[in-house]
Amino acid sequence: MAHHLIGQASIAATTGARRDDAARPVSAPQRIASLDVLRGFALLGILVLNIEVFSGPITFHNVPLDQPRPAFVGWHAELDYLILWVKWAFFEGRMRTLFAMLYGAGIILLTRSFEQRGDAARGRQIYFRRNLWLLAFGLAHGILIWTGDILTYYALLALVVMYPLRRVGARTLVTIGLIIGIGGGSVGLYRMTDAGAIFEAERVGQLEQQAHAAVKAHRPLTDEQRAALASEARRRAEAADAPASVVGESGRSYLQSIGPRAASFFEFIRGVFGSGWILEVVGSMMVGMGLFKLGFLTGDWSRRAYALTAGIGYALTVPLVTVGLVLSQQSGFAAPVLMRWLALPYGLEVLPGAIANAALLLLIWKSGVATRVTTALGKVGRTAFSNYIGTSLMCQFIFAWGPWPLFAKLEYHQQLYVIAGIWTINLVASALWLRWFAFGPLEWLWRSLVYGRRQPMRGA
Repeated sequence: MAHHLIGQASIAATTGARRDDAARPVSAPQRIASLDVLRGFALLGILVLNIEVFSGPITFHNVPLDQPRPAFVGWHAELDYLILWVKWAFFEGRMRTLFAMLYGAGIILLTRSFEQRGDAARGRQIYFRRNLWLLAFGLAHGILIWTGDILTYYALLALVVMYPLRRVGARTLVTIGLIIGIGGGSVGLYRMTDAGAIFEAERVGQLEQQAHAAVKAHRPLTDEQRAALASEARRRAEAADAPASVVGESGRSYLQSIGPRAASFFEFIRGVFGSGWILEVVGSMMVGMGLFKLGFLTGDWSRRAYALTAGIGYALTVPLVTVGLVLSQQSGFAAPVLMRWLALPYGLEVLPGAIANAALLLLIWKSGVATRVTTALGKVGRTAFSNYIGTSLMCQFIFAWGPWPLFAKLEYHQQLYVIAGIWTINLVASALWLRWFAFGPLEWLWRSLVYGRRQPMRGA
């Protein structure tokens, strides 16, 4: 899924500016640096999860089972387990949730800046035009480049749901957002993954085992056991007839891949909305709106408050993930166990985990102990839109479109080398670009389209 980004916060005009100032580049002193740092962190972190979808087929959500290059075997088995734990404990779902929170914060910042100038009507116009153009970008990304686009979801929710919520109180937004995100998101994920069918398959599997034991012991079979054996026979026959192949874009030309990619993209969108899993995103955006109003995302809390928030968040989520992974490993990563111990508690992990990640990063930022790191992250955050699309292009070239496509050819741990390389490009390119330009190239294009005229590009 992915997936993730582009808070509107970083390019809104400041309070008291003239009406035309909203169409001008935001200078460095006017930016909210904490939002850029968080956005850059989320942009880099999301690749830790997305790389699995770019690089090969996924049997179960971010657990590398039945891959052409299987994980958890050979000399790197322990390394694979460590990577899996780190991903689930600190990255899985947290990064796209943080992006959604930042997008919610951007809604407040953009609309508030116009309303405080007494120009709410223009602010409303800009708000809807921005999101309509973002929807166009998202659709183009999902159809032409990669099915894991997240911009489409943000734009649709912003256009249909989020605008009236901008005036709801901060604590109400956070409380209701947590309820919707955790509760509604959990129910939606249960339906999206068809957990009921997985548990039914587990029950049938138990019946099959009982039936085989009864046959071996020459005991009579029940009607359920006979049906289970018949179902097993049909399944084995179908499996024998199915060709063993890995389906990926690497086997098609680019033009041939557009149709299947578009179909997969729209099918996933229908699934996310139809199952109700979209409520996870709705709740996350509401929480972001509330946390922005409370000063959490802008770095206004004390270092002690951020440390306490991070500690509570990790105390709630890391043990839950650890227990789930241990039990899943002991079962041989059986699908029902994965569903029961990783997927069903998912909603309890992603929102608290994302808030904990944000709190820890803001604590580091406020403490000034890693200024070079946070400064570099801030530059990536300022060009997050361009980096997001650029990362998709790089990954598709590496794994599908290039002369030596690596789809389904990397070991699980080898994905980290690709991640490190792309992170380096993101960090270096962002820093170099911002030496001369105020916006990333796609940020500039987006802004120019929204305001209906070419925006100035030079300057900080």
